[in-house]
Amino acid sequence: MDTQPTRTPVPAHSPKSKPDARPMRLALSAGAVAAISALMAAIILPPRPATIPPVVQAPPALAVDPATTPATIQVQRPIRYVQLAAGQTAPPGAKVIEAAAPTPITIVVTVAAPV
Repeated sequence: MDTQPTRTPVPAHSPKSKPDARPMRLALSAGAVAAISALMAAIILPPRPATIPPVVQAPPALAVDPATTPATIQVQRPIRYVQLAAGQTAPPGAKVIEAAAPTPITIVVTVAAPV
């Protein structure tokens, strides 16, 4: 009896080595940290400094008394007209103008200065 050596089967293709996953994991982790910090900054805003009201200055053509302070200068604020729907009421302190009343008219008169 002749003994033959046993053969081991050879796979059709050899297993490929897997790529290293550490660089991609590092990139994804850095992106996740950046996204979370951006969301947290948008949700939790730092306190804003108090805004300073604009200083109202007189036009250069008018003479201003040096004794006046910005607190004594009057500023005309724009008027907003709102038409209420049926059943709505005006907020407290609002001036109500009836619909039948004529619309207010602003007349500007310019007077020539003496020469």
